[in-house]
Amino acid sequence: MKKVLLISPTSREFRELPRIAEMLDCQLVFEDFAGEFFDDLLLLSSNHDNGEQVLEILPLIEQTIRRYNESGVNGVTSGVGYPGMPVSSIIADRFRLPSPRVDRVLLCEHKYYSRVAQQALVPDATPIFELVDPENVNGLADSLSFPLFLKPVKSCFSINAGEIRSPEMFRRKVGSGLLPSGFLKPLNDLLHAYTDFPLDASYLLAESILEGTQVSLEGYVFDGKVHILGIIDSVMYPGTISFQRFEYPSRLGEAVQKRMAQIAETFIKGIGYDNALFNIEFMYNSGTDEIHIIEINPKIASQFTDLFEKVDGLSSYSPLLQIALGEEPDFPKGQGAFRVAASCVLRTFENKRVLSVPSQVQVDALVERFPDARIEISVSAGKLLSDVMQDGNSFRYGLINIGADSHEELNAKFELCKSLLDFRFIAP
Repeated sequence: MKKVLLISPTSREFRELPRIAEMLDCQLVFEDFAGEFFDDLLLLSSNHDNGEQVLEILPLIEQTIRRYNESGVNGVTSGVGYPGMPVSSIIADRFRLPSPRVDRVLLCEHKYYSRVAQQALVPDATPIFELVDPENVNGLADSLSFPLFLKPVKSCFSINAGEIRSPEMFRRKVGSGLLPSGFLKPLNDLLHAYTDFPLDASYLLAESILEGTQVSLEGYVFDGKVHILGIIDSVMYPGTISFQRFEYPSRLGEAVQKRMAQIAETFIKGIGYDNALFNIEFMYNSGTDEIHIIEINPKIASQFTDLFEKVDGLSSYSPLLQIALGEEPDFPKGQGAFRVAASCVLRTFENKRVLSVPSQVQVDALVERFPDARIEISVSAGKLLSDVMQDGNSFRYGLINIGADSHEELNAKFELCKSLLDFRFIAP
């Protein structure tokens, strides 16, 4: 039986992958790789950086290679972008197994160099952007005006990303815009070791504001050929950049979706990214008929894997494992049990203390009633909502993934599921 080494598995991988591996007749080997180091660091404000928390990622990679060198693994992959995808690419390359080039993965992870590549390959889909050095802040170029969008060149969960409305706000946010140095150091070490980029990840990116309908395109590359799995609508809470739900399939017109697919193929092929999954967030402005790239992620979007299973009949985790094993995926369309599916976010905009969360009995009863449902609870009783990783703009406390035969049924099913889960909060 073939073996797949999975780097930095999450609870989703532990939940979803065993049955998919059984279906594909392969064995999973889970490698924790640094445990919760990165998640713990993201809980730290960049204004209260803990310099004592340091991970030497290059020696750790070598240790991992030695650990599995004689284990007979047939594939190496990861369900997370950082550190999973660069690390799995390095290990797979050393074992001469299918993988994307690590410098291509790192190009996508470094949002400035990704923008530079987008400008060269798909200029019409690239917003105006400018690199910002937090240690040497100068005036912005004339091509950028306020309001603008500011983000770290490497972030996670939209932390420290947001709209900037004035020069004063810009100067204030630049000083606290980076993620903790302990989070960035491993990435900077990888950039120095595996790319010729002169700039590390200790920078910010200022960009023009994008307006319209946001979507997420999911796809994969196998032996140089790009395949689009589907496009998912990203629905925001009004007036925010906080996600309310993600709906599949997209309700965008077919012509617009085809243009997005062409942009994705041009970019992915153009940078030489191969033998891996990818996720591209797009914005479509119906008023101007323009499509712009929000960002490109060299990884699977694990939150959406079961949405494909509900609608198309197969989880997107399946091609993740198949590609790692050098096997060409054969992904179905429209063969699932439902016509539509959604990942619905349980979220509030006030920090609260968690009084209680749904019991396992409640969760089991809900899943027994709706076997397609996936329930994730991300908070614990007694804790503040801010004690877990948040986007800085709101407080997420769970997810409900469900399928239905219409959007009306989907909304009703979500409201029912939510009512069956007893979350209780009090003032902090």
